[in-house]
Amino acid sequence: MDKVTEIIREVSATEIAPRFGQLDDADIDIKTHALDLVTIADTEAERVLTARLTDLLPGSLALGEEAAHADPKLQDKVFAGTAPFWIIDPVDGTKNFAHHRQPFRCMVGLYYGGETVAAWIVDPIEGAATVAEKGAGTCYQGQPVSVRSDITKARDAKGFLISYARDRIRKHYGHLDFFDDVAHYSCCGAEYEEMARGAYDFCAYRTLKPWDHAPGTLLVREAGGFARYIMSDKDNEYNANATAPGLLCASSEDLWHEINEILLPLFS
Repeated sequence: MDKVTEIIREVSATEIAPRFGQLDDADIDIKTHALDLVTIADTEAERVLTARLTDLLPGSLALGEEAAHADPKLQDKVFAGTAPFWIIDPVDGTKNFAHHRQPFRCMVGLYYGGETVAAWIVDPIEGAATVAEKGAGTCYQGQPVSVRSDITKARDAKGFLISYARDRIRKHYGHLDFFDDVAHYSCCGAEYEEMARGAYDFCAYRTLKPWDHAPGTLLVREAGGFARYIMSDKDNEYNANATAPGLLCASSEDLWHEINEILLPLFS
């Protein structure tokens, strides 16, 4: 676990941090639409992380965000196999990074035996790391952390909602007054960190790519929280190799159920 943390910090320090605020137009490209950006930091960090992590664990594979964009069949291929593989989001929050804004994070998950078994989220500028191993809890900078499990009502909860959710809550219910406070960082990794460390109580997402959510959901779960799909089906536990209309993480089970009822008509 410590070796992976060291690798992510080193790659972040050499491939990501020096490029923050130093990008030229030629260093930024558009993938699927104007808000879906990729930078030279994304591609170079993913290239080096892929090489170093697969070398660290012989026989392992890698599923990186940029590699999956280049090869649409890659995701299905690695999930169909039996080899362990690294799920890599080299720069989560690329839009922030490209516009010289924070936060942004480097995220890695290790998937094996049908589940995410380890996760790392690292701040490329500060080097601060939030790390989780299945069954061993979540740590921030080497110290155990936990969610605010005493928050059981939405009216007492602070959380992160994407604009899709905020807009539809307002349209459907006429207000956003269900919650104590709602924020949005445009960086899943930083939002998952805040949840796992007890600063926020829930987060909800619609686009469920493995690299965006596999690391963060493990951090939340190992910190005592819940990560489930927004649906009425009882078999709704998050797995990186599944799809659903949306994903909701919450710091307590009661809180999860209340917010799921609020969001369910909007994500069906």
